[in-house]
Amino acid sequence: MTEPRVLLSVTMLRPEEKALLAAFRARGLRAEPALRPDLAAVLSDRQDPPDLALVRNLSHAEAASVARRLEHAGIPAVNSAAAIEICNDKGLQALLFARHGVPHPASRHAFSVEQVRELATEAGGPVVVKPVSGSWGRGVTLLPDRDGVEAWIGGRESVDAAGRSFPVLVQEYVDKPGHDLRVVVVGRTPVVAIERASDDWRTNTHLGARVRRVEVTPAVERLCARAVDVLGDGFYGVDLIEDARTGELKVLEVNANPEFARSAARHGVPVAELLADYLADRAHRGPAPLAA
Repeated sequence: MTEPRVLLSVTMLRPEEKALLAAFRARGLRAEPALRPDLAAVLSDRQDPPDLALVRNLSHAEAASVARRLEHAGIPAVNSAAAIEICNDKGLQALLFARHGVPHPASRHAFSVEQVRELATEAGGPVVVKPVSGSWGRGVTLLPDRDGVEAWIGGRESVDAAGRSFPVLVQEYVDKPGHDLRVVVVGRTPVVAIERASDDWRTNTHLGARVRRVEVTPAVERLCARAVDVLGDGFYGVDLIEDARTGELKVLEVNANPEFARSAARHGVPVAELLADYLADRAHRGPAPLAA
């Protein structure tokens, strides 16, 4: 029997993608990387279609576009185009999680500075304002009080008088115990949990957070499963936060293109190999269920 062929759609070959190619080939899969121009031949029937595609393009818009075109050509994509689009937009995630009852900080859309002021006033306490799309904590701002809100509005009006960068999310500030969790999910399985600790209220590793591997508890497993239930099986970095007052865990957001090479070298979990096993199984058994 001919082994399945996996297409690895990339913007560039980072350590993550090199590790994935090695893992695919070690399992006998026919795997090849594809830059965006290479997709022309795939989508034009000038070569045999792959059995499955793993989308690792860096740009959110590019990843969604690639996944969408592959799916319309009949090639299953991991992650699905629907999941990538949802993960690329924190506003869509907030709406989806609210609709399906997935624990998530209370979040409201604002389409103007006046609505930011109104929602912050209604909240009656600290709020976080964040762009609906972005990475590495860029643009995420804690507004502790009315003066903070007015300062944010003044800054925004000075650089975006026309309001082109709206909508933004006005989100409940969750007082966490100095850390959050990044959980890497392969298929439906949380394969490793990493605690990210910082003296800053933001606990992003790109902002200098300290990391250590922690246990995947049953509570973490259940919450990740609820997020995957609404996104569909795939490969995700699920960010969880704990409310220090109540101990409740919530899904903060889900990343559809998690990095793992540097962290895997520290925590020792073979993420590339586990993902290769999952994709080999997917390629043999056919397409996964579509996102909700």
